[in-house]
Amino acid sequence: MILNENGPMTRIEKLGLWVGLGLALLLMWPVRGYLTDDTFIHLQYARHLAHGQGFAFNPGEHVYGSTSPLWVALIADGIAVGLDGIFTARMLGLIATLWSVVLFLQLMRRNLRTPEMRALATVTWAGHAWMIRWSLSGMETPLAVALVLAGFVAFTEGKQWGSRPVRTGALWALAALTRPEAVFLLVLWGVFLVIDTDSRDGVRRLIAGALPPTLIYGGWLLFARLYFGTFWPNTLAAKTAGGLGLEYLRENLLRQAGVIGATDAALAGALVAAMIFGGKRLWPRHWQAQRLLPWVWVASVPVLYTMRGVPVLSRYLLPLMPIVAWLSWRAVERWWVGEAPTETSRRGALLLGAALSALALFQNIVVYRAKVIPQVRSFTAGLDQSLIPWGKWFAGHTAPGVTIAAPDIGALGFYSQRKVLDLAGLVTPEMVPLLHKEQPEDIAANFSFVAVGRPDFLVDRALRPYELSERSRYGAALIPLGHASVPNLGIARPGAVVYSFYRVDWAAYDSLRAER
Repeated sequence: MILNENGPMTRIEKLGLWVGLGLALLLMWPVRGYLTDDTFIHLQYARHLAHGQGFAFNPGEHVYGSTSPLWVALIADGIAVGLDGIFTARMLGLIATLWSVVLFLQLMRRNLRTPEMRALATVTWAGHAWMIRWSLSGMETPLAVALVLAGFVAFTEGKQWGSRPVRTGALWALAALTRPEAVFLLVLWGVFLVIDTDSRDGVRRLIAGALPPTLIYGGWLLFARLYFGTFWPNTLAAKTAGGLGLEYLRENLLRQAGVIGATDAALAGALVAAMIFGGKRLWPRHWQAQRLLPWVWVASVPVLYTMRGVPVLSRYLLPLMPIVAWLSWRAVERWWVGEAPTETSRRGALLLGAALSALALFQNIVVYRAKVIPQVRSFTAGLDQSLIPWGKWFAGHTAPGVTIAAPDIGALGFYSQRKVLDLAGLVTPEMVPLLHKEQPEDIAANFSFVAVGRPDFLVDRALRPYELSERSRYGAALIPLGHASVPNLGIARPGAVVYSFYRVDWAAYDSLRAER
Protein backbone atom coordinates (compact mmCIF):
# COMPACT_ATOMS: atom_id res chain seq x y z
CA MET A 1 0.00 0.00 0.00
CA ILE A 2 1.28 3.50 -0.89
CA LEU A 3 0.59 5.84 2.00
CA ASN A 4 0.40 9.32 0.42
CA GLU A 5 4.11 9.14 -0.33
CA ASN A 6 3.75 11.53 -3.28
CA GLY A 7 1.03 13.71 -1.85
CA PRO A 8 1.61 17.08 -0.23
CA MET A 9 2.43 17.19 3.44
CA THR A 10 -0.39 18.05 5.77
CA ARG A 11 -0.24 21.01 8.12
CA ILE A 12 0.47 18.78 11.11
CA GLU A 13 3.34 17.04 9.26
CA LYS A 14 4.88 20.39 8.34
CA LEU A 15 4.55 21.49 11.95
CA GLY A 16 6.18 18.28 13.15
CA LEU A 17 9.06 18.75 10.71
CA TRP A 18 9.77 22.33 11.75
CA VAL A 19 9.46 21.53 15.43
CA GLY A 20 11.80 18.58 14.93
CA LEU A 21 14.40 20.66 13.10
CA GLY A 22 14.14 23.39 15.73
CA LEU A 23 14.50 20.88 18.55
CA ALA A 24 17.58 19.32 16.94
CA LEU A 25 19.22 22.73 16.50
CA LEU A 26 18.40 23.71 20.07
CA LEU A 27 19.92 20.53 21.49
CA MET A 28 22.99 20.75 19.25
CA TRP A 29 23.97 24.19 20.51
CA PRO A 30 25.42 23.06 23.88
CA VAL A 31 27.52 20.33 22.18
CA ARG A 32 28.82 22.55 19.39
CA GLY A 33 32.42 22.42 20.66
CA TYR A 34 32.64 18.64 20.99
CA LEU A 35 35.53 16.83 19.34
CA THR A 36 36.96 13.36 19.88
CA ASP A 37 40.47 12.10 19.35
CA ASP A 38 39.13 9.89 16.54
CA THR A 39 37.91 13.04 14.78
CA PHE A 40 41.53 14.01 14.25
CA ILE A 41 42.28 10.65 12.66
CA HIS A 42 39.76 11.50 9.93
CA LEU A 43 41.19 15.02 9.70
CA GLN A 44 44.75 13.70 9.36
CA TYR A 45 43.76 11.39 6.52
CA ALA A 46 41.73 14.18 4.90
CA ARG A 47 44.54 16.73 5.13
CA HIS A 48 47.04 14.42 3.51
CA LEU A 49 44.53 13.46 0.81
CA ALA A 50 43.74 17.12 0.08
CA HIS A 51 47.43 18.02 -0.12
CA GLY A 52 48.30 15.25 -2.53
CA GLN A 53 50.00 12.97 0.01
CA GLY A 54 47.57 10.13 -0.51
CA PHE A 55 45.05 8.36 1.69
CA ALA A 56 47.41 7.99 4.65
CA PHE A 57 47.77 8.90 8.32
CA ASN A 58 51.57 8.94 8.20
CA PRO A 59 52.72 10.27 4.81
CA GLY A 60 54.13 7.49 2.67
CA GLU A 61 52.43 4.70 4.67
CA HIS A 62 49.48 3.20 2.81
CA VAL A 63 47.59 1.83 5.82
CA TYR A 64 43.83 1.33 5.65
CA GLY A 65 43.24 2.92 9.06
CA SER A 66 39.91 4.66 8.47
CA THR A 67 36.57 2.86 8.31
CA SER A 68 34.96 5.88 6.63
CA PRO A 69 36.63 6.70 3.31
CA LEU A 70 33.60 8.71 2.14
CA TRP A 71 33.75 10.93 5.21
CA VAL A 72 37.49 11.47 4.75
CA ALA A 73 36.95 12.35 1.09
CA LEU A 74 34.23 14.90 1.90
CA ILE A 75 36.40 16.62 4.50
CA ALA A 76 39.32 16.57 2.06
CA ASP A 77 37.13 18.31 -0.50
CA GLY A 78 36.47 21.10 1.99
CA ILE A 79 40.16 21.43 2.83
CA ALA A 80 41.07 21.44 -0.87
CA VAL A 81 38.88 24.52 -1.49
CA GLY A 82 40.35 26.38 1.47
CA LEU A 83 38.00 25.51 4.34
CA ASP A 84 39.21 24.52 7.78
CA GLY A 85 39.02 20.77 8.30
CA ILE A 86 37.31 20.94 11.71
CA PHE A 87 34.77 23.45 10.43
CA THR A 88 34.07 21.28 7.39
CA ALA A 89 33.54 18.16 9.50
CA ARG A 90 31.17 19.96 11.86
CA MET A 91 29.13 21.52 9.06
CA LEU A 92 28.80 18.15 7.35
CA GLY A 93 27.58 16.70 10.65
CA LEU A 94 25.08 19.52 11.09
CA ILE A 95 23.67 19.05 7.60
CA ALA A 96 23.49 15.27 7.96
CA THR A 97 21.73 15.52 11.35
CA LEU A 98 19.06 17.86 10.03
CA TRP A 99 18.77 15.76 6.87
CA SER A 100 18.10 12.70 9.04
CA VAL A 101 15.07 14.48 10.56
CA VAL A 102 13.67 15.18 7.10
CA LEU A 103 14.36 11.62 5.98
CA PHE A 104 12.73 10.17 9.07
CA LEU A 105 9.53 12.05 8.24
CA GLN A 106 9.71 10.71 4.68
CA LEU A 107 10.06 7.19 6.04
CA MET A 108 7.07 7.73 8.29
CA ARG A 109 4.99 9.04 5.39
CA ARG A 110 5.63 5.80 3.54
CA ASN A 111 4.77 3.59 6.47
CA LEU A 112 2.26 5.28 8.78
CA ARG A 113 -1.37 6.03 7.98
CA THR A 114 -2.03 8.95 10.31
CA PRO A 115 -0.35 12.34 9.78
CA GLU A 116 -0.40 13.01 13.51
CA MET A 117 1.62 9.89 14.25
CA ARG A 118 4.11 10.81 11.53
CA ALA A 119 4.62 14.23 13.09
CA LEU A 120 4.99 12.83 16.60
CA ALA A 121 7.48 10.22 15.47
CA THR A 122 9.57 12.84 13.64
CA VAL A 123 9.77 15.17 16.65
CA THR A 124 10.72 12.20 18.83
CA TRP A 125 13.58 11.21 16.54
CA ALA A 126 14.82 14.81 16.41
CA GLY A 127 15.39 14.70 20.17
CA HIS A 128 17.42 11.49 20.14
CA ALA A 129 20.23 11.97 22.67
CA TRP A 130 22.89 9.82 20.98
CA MET A 131 22.23 11.43 17.60
CA ILE A 132 22.68 14.86 19.15
CA ARG A 133 25.83 13.74 20.94
CA TRP A 134 27.60 12.86 17.70
CA SER A 135 26.02 15.54 15.49
CA LEU A 136 28.83 18.11 15.67
CA SER A 137 31.65 15.84 16.83
CA GLY A 138 33.33 15.79 13.44
CA MET A 139 32.74 12.03 13.25
CA GLU A 140 31.05 10.21 10.36
CA THR A 141 28.08 8.96 12.40
CA PRO A 142 25.46 11.55 11.33
CA LEU A 143 26.21 10.93 7.64
CA ALA A 144 25.95 7.17 8.14
CA VAL A 145 22.56 7.56 9.85
CA ALA A 146 21.28 9.83 7.08
CA LEU A 147 22.41 7.50 4.28
CA VAL A 148 20.93 4.43 5.99
CA LEU A 149 17.64 6.31 6.43
CA ALA A 150 17.71 7.51 2.82
CA GLY A 151 18.20 3.93 1.69
CA PHE A 152 15.21 2.75 3.71
CA VAL A 153 13.10 5.59 2.31
CA ALA A 154 13.93 4.34 -1.18
CA PHE A 155 13.53 0.71 -0.07
CA THR A 156 9.94 1.26 1.15
CA GLU A 157 8.90 3.35 -1.85
CA GLY A 158 6.57 1.95 -4.49
CA LYS A 159 3.90 -0.72 -4.57
CA GLN A 160 6.05 -3.14 -2.61
CA TRP A 161 9.26 -2.91 -0.63
CA GLY A 162 12.32 -3.14 -2.83
CA SER A 163 10.70 -1.60 -5.90
CA ARG A 164 13.45 1.03 -6.18
CA PRO A 165 16.57 -1.19 -6.17
CA VAL A 166 18.91 1.20 -8.03
CA ARG A 167 18.43 4.08 -5.62
CA THR A 168 18.41 1.78 -2.60
CA GLY A 169 21.62 0.07 -3.65
CA ALA A 170 23.40 3.34 -4.41
CA LEU A 171 22.50 4.90 -1.04
CA TRP A 172 23.43 1.85 1.00
CA ALA A 173 26.69 1.50 -0.92
CA LEU A 174 27.53 5.07 0.10
CA ALA A 175 26.51 4.21 3.66
CA ALA A 176 28.88 1.24 3.54
CA LEU A 177 31.69 3.65 2.66
CA THR A 178 30.77 5.61 5.78
CA ARG A 179 30.20 2.96 8.50
CA PRO A 180 31.01 -0.78 8.58
CA GLU A 181 27.53 -1.67 9.89
CA ALA A 182 26.09 -0.64 6.55
CA VAL A 183 28.32 -3.16 4.76
CA PHE A 184 26.39 -5.91 6.50
CA LEU A 185 23.11 -4.17 5.57
CA LEU A 186 24.25 -4.20 1.95
CA VAL A 187 25.10 -7.91 2.15
CA LEU A 188 21.76 -8.78 3.73
CA TRP A 189 19.89 -6.83 1.09
CA GLY A 190 21.70 -8.76 -1.63
CA VAL A 191 20.79 -12.05 0.06
CA PHE A 192 17.12 -11.11 0.24
CA LEU A 193 17.17 -9.95 -3.38
CA VAL A 194 18.43 -13.39 -4.36
CA ILE A 195 15.73 -15.08 -2.27
CA ASP A 196 13.04 -13.01 -4.00
CA THR A 197 14.16 -13.90 -7.54
CA ASP A 198 11.24 -16.28 -8.07
CA SER A 199 9.77 -14.14 -10.85
CA ARG A 200 10.84 -11.94 -13.72
CA ASP A 201 10.39 -8.84 -11.56
CA GLY A 202 12.57 -10.45 -8.90
CA VAL A 203 15.36 -11.07 -11.40
CA ARG A 204 15.07 -7.50 -12.64
CA ARG A 205 15.32 -6.15 -9.08
CA LEU A 206 18.36 -8.33 -8.42
CA ILE A 207 20.23 -7.07 -11.49
CA ALA A 208 19.23 -3.45 -10.94
CA GLY A 209 20.01 -3.63 -7.23
CA ALA A 210 23.42 -5.25 -7.68
CA LEU A 211 24.74 -2.71 -10.21
CA PRO A 212 25.18 0.40 -7.98
CA PRO A 213 26.88 -1.45 -5.07
CA THR A 214 29.15 -3.23 -7.54
CA LEU A 215 30.24 0.05 -9.10
CA ILE A 216 30.42 2.11 -5.90
CA TYR A 217 31.49 -0.22 -3.12
CA GLY A 218 33.09 -2.79 -5.41
CA GLY A 219 35.14 -0.03 -6.99
CA TRP A 220 36.36 1.07 -3.59
CA LEU A 221 37.28 -2.50 -2.61
CA LEU A 222 39.34 -2.84 -5.76
CA PHE A 223 41.10 0.45 -5.02
CA ALA A 224 41.71 -0.61 -1.39
CA ARG A 225 43.23 -3.90 -2.47
CA LEU A 226 45.57 -2.18 -4.92
CA TYR A 227 46.44 0.80 -2.71
CA PHE A 228 46.50 -0.71 0.80
CA GLY A 229 47.03 -4.36 -0.08
CA THR A 230 43.85 -5.38 1.74
CA PHE A 231 40.09 -5.23 1.25
CA TRP A 232 39.29 -4.49 4.89
CA PRO A 233 40.32 -1.63 7.18
CA ASN A 234 42.99 -2.42 9.70
CA THR A 235 40.81 -0.86 12.41
CA LEU A 236 38.49 -3.88 12.30
CA ALA A 237 41.34 -6.19 13.26
CA ALA A 238 42.73 -3.78 15.86
CA LYS A 239 39.42 -3.25 17.62
CA THR A 240 38.81 -6.97 18.03
CA ALA A 241 41.96 -7.21 20.08
CA GLY A 242 40.07 -5.75 23.03
CA GLY A 243 38.92 -8.92 24.79
CA LEU A 244 38.02 -12.59 24.64
CA GLY A 245 36.02 -15.11 26.65
CA LEU A 246 32.37 -15.66 27.49
CA GLU A 247 32.37 -13.12 30.30
CA TYR A 248 33.69 -10.41 28.00
CA LEU A 249 31.11 -11.31 25.35
CA ARG A 250 28.31 -11.22 27.92
CA GLU A 251 29.43 -7.83 29.19
CA ASN A 252 29.68 -6.56 25.62
CA LEU A 253 26.14 -7.64 24.78
CA LEU A 254 24.78 -6.16 28.00
CA ARG A 255 26.61 -2.93 27.28
CA GLN A 256 25.02 -2.68 23.86
CA ALA A 257 21.60 -3.34 25.35
CA GLY A 258 22.27 -0.57 27.85
CA VAL A 259 23.30 1.88 25.12
CA ILE A 260 20.15 1.22 23.09
CA GLY A 261 17.91 1.01 26.13
CA ALA A 262 19.12 4.33 27.51
CA THR A 263 17.48 6.20 24.64
CA ASP A 264 15.07 3.71 23.06
CA ALA A 265 13.66 1.61 25.89
CA ALA A 266 10.20 3.20 25.57
CA LEU A 267 10.01 2.58 21.82
CA ALA A 268 11.46 -0.92 22.12
CA GLY A 269 8.94 -1.73 24.85
CA ALA A 270 6.10 -0.46 22.67
CA LEU A 271 7.38 -2.61 19.80
CA VAL A 272 7.38 -5.73 21.98
CA ALA A 273 3.86 -4.96 23.27
CA ALA A 274 2.57 -4.42 19.73
CA MET A 275 4.10 -7.69 18.56
CA ILE A 276 2.52 -9.57 21.46
CA PHE A 277 -0.95 -8.05 21.26
CA GLY A 278 -1.13 -6.88 17.64
CA GLY A 279 -1.49 -10.33 16.11
CA LYS A 280 -2.14 -10.48 12.37
CA ARG A 281 -2.52 -6.71 12.10
CA LEU A 282 1.25 -6.31 12.12
CA TRP A 283 2.06 -8.59 9.23
CA PRO A 284 1.27 -8.21 5.49
CA ARG A 285 -0.92 -10.73 3.69
CA HIS A 286 1.64 -11.31 0.94
CA TRP A 287 5.17 -11.93 2.14
CA GLN A 288 8.46 -10.95 0.60
CA ALA A 289 11.75 -12.02 2.09
CA GLN A 290 12.87 -8.39 1.87
CA ARG A 291 10.34 -7.42 4.51
CA LEU A 292 12.54 -9.18 7.02
CA LEU A 293 15.55 -7.06 6.10
CA PRO A 294 15.22 -4.28 8.74
CA TRP A 295 14.40 -6.81 11.46
CA VAL A 296 17.35 -9.07 10.67
CA TRP A 297 19.76 -6.15 10.40
CA VAL A 298 18.94 -4.49 13.72
CA ALA A 299 18.96 -7.86 15.51
CA SER A 300 22.16 -9.26 14.01
CA VAL A 301 24.56 -6.30 14.18
CA PRO A 302 24.81 -6.32 18.01
CA VAL A 303 25.37 -10.08 17.90
CA LEU A 304 28.16 -9.67 15.33
CA TYR A 305 29.84 -7.02 17.46
CA THR A 306 29.57 -9.29 20.48
CA MET A 307 31.01 -12.31 18.70
CA ARG A 308 33.93 -10.28 17.35
CA GLY A 309 34.61 -8.76 20.78
CA VAL A 310 34.44 -5.16 19.53
CA PRO A 311 34.19 -2.63 22.41
CA VAL A 312 31.02 -0.86 21.26
CA LEU A 313 30.29 2.86 21.58
CA SER A 314 26.93 4.51 21.03
CA ARG A 315 28.01 5.75 17.60
CA TYR A 316 28.51 2.18 16.40
CA LEU A 317 24.87 1.38 17.14
CA LEU A 318 23.35 4.71 16.16
CA PRO A 319 22.60 3.78 12.50
CA LEU A 320 20.32 1.03 13.85
CA MET A 321 18.34 3.26 16.18
CA PRO A 322 16.12 5.18 13.71
CA ILE A 323 15.20 1.83 12.16
CA VAL A 324 14.20 0.50 15.58
CA ALA A 325 12.13 3.66 16.03
CA TRP A 326 10.49 3.23 12.61
CA LEU A 327 9.56 -0.40 13.30
CA SER A 328 8.18 0.60 16.69
CA TRP A 329 5.97 3.42 15.42
CA ARG A 330 4.75 1.29 12.54
CA ALA A 331 3.90 -1.63 14.82
CA VAL A 332 2.11 0.57 17.37
CA GLU A 333 -0.05 2.22 14.73
CA ARG A 334 -0.95 -1.05 13.01
CA TRP A 335 -1.74 -2.62 16.38
CA TRP A 336 -4.16 0.17 17.26
CA VAL A 337 -5.53 1.18 13.85
CA GLY A 338 -5.48 -2.03 11.78
CA GLU A 339 -6.20 -2.32 8.07
CA ALA A 340 -9.51 -0.43 8.19
CA PRO A 341 -9.02 2.56 10.49
CA THR A 342 -12.04 4.18 12.10
CA GLU A 343 -12.32 7.59 13.70
CA THR A 344 -12.27 5.96 17.11
CA SER A 345 -9.17 3.89 16.36
CA ARG A 346 -7.40 6.92 14.92
CA ARG A 347 -8.08 8.93 18.05
CA GLY A 348 -6.87 6.08 20.19
CA ALA A 349 -3.71 5.80 18.11
CA LEU A 350 -3.13 9.53 18.43
CA LEU A 351 -3.44 9.41 22.21
CA LEU A 352 -1.18 6.38 22.39
CA GLY A 353 1.33 8.03 20.04
CA ALA A 354 1.35 11.24 22.06
CA ALA A 355 1.99 9.30 25.26
CA LEU A 356 4.75 7.27 23.61
CA SER A 357 6.35 10.38 22.15
CA ALA A 358 6.28 12.17 25.50
CA LEU A 359 7.80 9.17 27.27
CA ALA A 360 10.53 8.67 24.66
CA LEU A 361 11.41 12.37 24.58
CA PHE A 362 11.53 12.50 28.37
CA GLN A 363 13.85 9.50 28.39
CA ASN A 364 16.16 11.12 25.84
CA ILE A 365 16.22 14.49 27.57
CA VAL A 366 17.22 12.75 30.79
CA VAL A 367 20.07 10.97 28.99
CA TYR A 368 21.03 14.21 27.24
CA ARG A 369 21.26 16.15 30.50
CA ALA A 370 22.71 13.40 32.70
CA LYS A 371 25.17 11.78 30.28
CA VAL A 372 25.65 13.59 27.00
CA ILE A 373 26.28 17.14 28.26
CA PRO A 374 28.61 16.20 31.17
CA GLN A 375 30.59 13.74 29.05
CA VAL A 376 30.89 16.12 26.11
CA ARG A 377 32.09 18.96 28.32
CA SER A 378 34.55 16.92 30.35
CA PHE A 379 36.00 15.07 27.38
CA THR A 380 36.37 18.23 25.28
CA ALA A 381 38.05 20.04 28.17
CA GLY A 382 40.37 17.09 28.73
CA LEU A 383 41.36 16.95 25.06
CA ASP A 384 41.97 20.71 25.02
CA GLN A 385 44.23 20.39 28.07
CA SER A 386 46.20 17.29 27.10
CA LEU A 387 46.66 15.83 23.64
CA ILE A 388 45.99 18.98 21.64
CA PRO A 389 48.55 21.23 23.42
CA TRP A 390 51.07 18.41 23.55
CA GLY A 391 50.62 17.81 19.83
CA LYS A 392 51.43 21.48 19.32
CA TRP A 393 54.41 21.13 21.68
CA PHE A 394 55.85 18.31 19.60
CA ALA A 395 55.38 20.43 16.47
CA GLY A 396 57.41 23.25 17.95
CA HIS A 397 60.08 21.37 19.91
CA THR A 398 61.00 18.31 17.84
CA ALA A 399 62.62 17.65 14.49
CA PRO A 400 60.31 16.77 11.58
CA GLY A 401 61.67 13.23 11.27
CA VAL A 402 60.96 11.98 14.81
CA THR A 403 58.45 9.27 15.71
CA ILE A 404 55.96 9.37 18.60
CA ALA A 405 54.50 6.15 20.04
CA ALA A 406 51.08 6.67 21.61
CA PRO A 407 47.86 4.79 22.41
CA ASP A 408 45.66 7.71 21.22
CA ILE A 409 47.02 9.11 18.00
CA GLY A 410 44.50 11.54 16.52
CA ALA A 411 45.23 14.94 18.05
CA LEU A 412 48.92 14.16 18.56
CA GLY A 413 49.40 13.20 14.93
CA PHE A 414 47.29 16.02 13.55
CA TYR A 415 48.85 18.86 15.52
CA SER A 416 52.43 17.57 15.75
CA GLN A 417 52.64 16.60 12.06
CA ARG A 418 55.11 13.95 13.16
CA LYS A 419 55.13 10.25 12.35
CA VAL A 420 53.11 8.20 14.84
CA LEU A 421 53.60 4.61 15.97
CA ASP A 422 50.11 3.59 17.00
CA LEU A 423 50.21 1.42 20.13
CA ALA A 424 46.51 0.62 19.60
CA GLY A 425 47.23 -0.78 16.14
CA LEU A 426 44.77 1.34 14.16
CA VAL A 427 47.31 2.80 11.74
CA THR A 428 50.22 0.53 12.68
CA PRO A 429 49.02 -2.96 11.69
CA GLU A 430 52.22 -4.60 12.94
CA MET A 431 50.96 -3.89 16.48
CA VAL A 432 47.83 -6.04 16.14
CA PRO A 433 49.55 -9.42 16.77
CA LEU A 434 51.10 -7.94 19.92
CA LEU A 435 47.71 -6.73 21.11
CA HIS A 436 46.35 -10.25 20.88
CA LYS A 437 49.04 -11.33 23.37
CA GLU A 438 49.31 -8.34 25.71
CA GLN A 439 47.27 -5.41 26.97
CA PRO A 440 48.40 -1.99 25.65
CA GLU A 441 49.69 -1.05 29.12
CA ASP A 442 51.87 -4.17 29.21
CA ILE A 443 53.14 -3.53 25.70
CA ALA A 444 54.38 -0.12 26.82
CA ALA A 445 55.86 -1.45 30.08
CA ASN A 446 57.65 -4.35 28.40
CA PHE A 447 58.76 -2.26 25.42
CA SER A 448 57.19 -4.93 23.21
CA PHE A 449 56.67 -2.27 20.56
CA VAL A 450 60.39 -2.49 19.84
CA ALA A 451 59.47 -5.34 17.48
CA VAL A 452 57.71 -2.70 15.35
CA GLY A 453 59.96 0.32 15.75
CA ARG A 454 62.07 2.50 18.00
CA PRO A 455 60.14 5.73 18.54
CA ASP A 456 61.89 8.85 19.79
CA PHE A 457 59.05 9.65 22.19
CA LEU A 458 56.56 7.55 24.13
CA VAL A 459 53.15 8.54 25.47
CA ASP A 460 51.66 6.47 28.28
CA ARG A 461 48.12 6.45 29.65
CA ALA A 462 47.75 5.57 33.35
CA LEU A 463 46.14 6.58 36.63
CA ARG A 464 49.16 8.49 37.96
CA PRO A 465 51.84 10.69 36.39
CA TYR A 466 54.95 8.81 35.28
CA GLU A 467 53.53 5.50 36.46
CA LEU A 468 55.14 3.73 33.51
CA SER A 469 58.67 4.71 34.58
CA GLU A 470 57.96 3.10 37.97
CA ARG A 471 56.47 -0.19 36.84
CA SER A 472 58.54 -0.82 33.71
CA ARG A 473 61.87 -2.61 34.07
CA TYR A 474 63.09 -0.19 31.42
CA GLY A 475 61.97 2.86 33.40
CA ALA A 476 65.50 4.27 33.48
CA ALA A 477 65.32 4.63 29.69
CA LEU A 478 62.32 6.96 29.96
CA ILE A 479 63.10 10.67 30.35
CA PRO A 480 59.97 12.49 31.66
CA LEU A 481 58.88 15.55 29.68
CA GLY A 482 55.56 16.34 31.31
CA HIS A 483 52.07 15.04 31.95
CA ALA A 484 48.45 16.07 31.50
CA SER A 485 45.33 14.95 33.35
CA VAL A 486 42.05 14.14 31.58
CA PRO A 487 38.92 14.09 33.78
CA ASN A 488 36.98 11.80 31.47
CA LEU A 489 38.39 9.79 28.57
CA GLY A 490 34.93 8.97 27.21
CA ILE A 491 32.22 6.34 27.47
CA ALA A 492 34.55 3.46 26.66
CA ARG A 493 36.99 4.40 29.44
CA PRO A 494 35.14 6.59 31.96
CA GLY A 495 37.05 8.21 34.75
CA ALA A 496 40.20 10.28 35.10
CA VAL A 497 43.45 9.29 33.43
CA VAL A 498 46.87 10.88 33.11
CA TYR A 499 48.96 11.06 29.95
CA SER A 500 52.70 11.03 30.62
CA PHE A 501 55.14 12.08 27.92
CA TYR A 502 58.67 10.69 27.71
CA ARG A 503 61.76 10.90 25.56
CA VAL A 504 63.20 7.41 25.01
CA ASP A 505 66.90 6.91 25.71
CA TRP A 506 67.63 3.93 23.50
CA ALA A 507 71.21 3.61 24.67
CA ALA A 508 69.94 3.16 28.23
CA TYR A 509 67.37 0.65 27.00
CA ASP A 510 70.01 -1.41 25.20
CA SER A 511 72.18 -1.38 28.32
CA LEU A 512 69.31 -2.51 30.57
CA ARG A 513 68.31 -5.22 28.14
CA ALA A 514 71.90 -6.51 27.92
CA GLU A 515 72.03 -6.79 31.70
CA ARG A 516 69.05 -9.14 31.61
